[in-house]
Amino acid sequence: MLFITFTSCVDKYWPELDKYQNLLVVDGQLTNGNDPLAVRLSVSSPVNKGEYIPQSGAELYVSDENQNLIQLTEVEAGTYRAMDTSFRGLAGYVYQLHINLPNGQSYISDPCYLKAESPIDAVYGNIESPENLANNSGFPGMQFYVENHSENSDTSYYLWRLSQTWEYKSTFDIDYTWEGEFIPYPDPDSLRTCWISTNVNEVIFGSTEYLDPTAVNQFPLHFVSTKSKKLSIKYSLLVKQLSISEEAFKFYNAIKQQNIDQGEMWMQQPIQILGNMHNVNNPNEPVLGYFIVAGHSEKRIFVSRPALEFYYDICTPDFESLRWIEFEPESNWPIYIDDIMFLGWAMAQSNVCFDCRLEGGSLTPPDFWE
Repeated sequence: MLFITFTSCVDKYWPELDKYQNLLVVDGQLTNGNDPLAVRLSVSSPVNKGEYIPQSGAELYVSDENQNLIQLTEVEAGTYRAMDTSFRGLAGYVYQLHINLPNGQSYISDPCYLKAESPIDAVYGNIESPENLANNSGFPGMQFYVENHSENSDTSYYLWRLSQTWEYKSTFDIDYTWEGEFIPYPDPDSLRTCWISTNVNEVIFGSTEYLDPTAVNQFPLHFVSTKSKKLSIKYSLLVKQLSISEEAFKFYNAIKQQNIDQGEMWMQQPIQILGNMHNVNNPNEPVLGYFIVAGHSEKRIFVSRPALEFYYDICTPDFESLRWIEFEPESNWPIYIDDIMFLGWAMAQSNVCFDCRLEGGSLTPPDFWE
């Protein structure tokens, strides 16, 4: 047994993945809402070198059942938008995406029926503690939910896309700067308050197919914890609800199942999840991604700072380094200084403690901000 143990070997297995490289990836969306018709084209990269490779130079257009054509123009590498920026899809119409690549290959989507939108009845947030959180974040925060009802019997599948905006502050005011000498700062608060907007990178979808009535009640969307500054002053969540087809629902559900079932040899093995795009001349060629055609509704809410303890990092004042400030090289200028009441002048380890823009935000609030 010892001989077998020490002389046996393990043959490494590396699956054949080369055939999944250089495949066309389509990410497109057409709705009857405010978002313009847009399609992103890219090429799949090697599994051990994940990167976004845009597909440029393509000709794209969308046709409807009446043979009307909507041309798309490449606005940046791999991103195409409708030339007619006022164009929106119409509920009840059928649309198809056409793609002609520079290499002569042509692709077309399945006929896609644009379902009527369902209204969003409510979007709201509930304060939740770590004990009752499904995501096990370990911090309290706010869980956001959506509720709706369907006025159309053919609308049973939904995809939610979220974007978030929050107001936040840097830790310190700027009372003085050091630029070889101490200079009073004219507006101590001017770099302290910022706003930042991002998309929520979660794929959230659901179905009311087997529900009676066909309504969504307290469906969980997104959780925001007190580990970040997002809820520290005011937070806004924009919920875009897409009424998608059953085929699109199955596509996203397959992606979800594959992502959560990985981790062990005996779990579900990765498979190629194909969307609704096809090569016109070679139906056997795999094409990745999806062209979504959907009814659209949206709702935005604002949330003020909740009555919770927050756990994000706060800058600590540095009183000692001020004694050696004259030895700071010019490359570090300007150095910001806060005159803290009852404590005196203080520096900090980084200018991010004074300038909120260094956390990625803007000093100008968005137009929709309350």
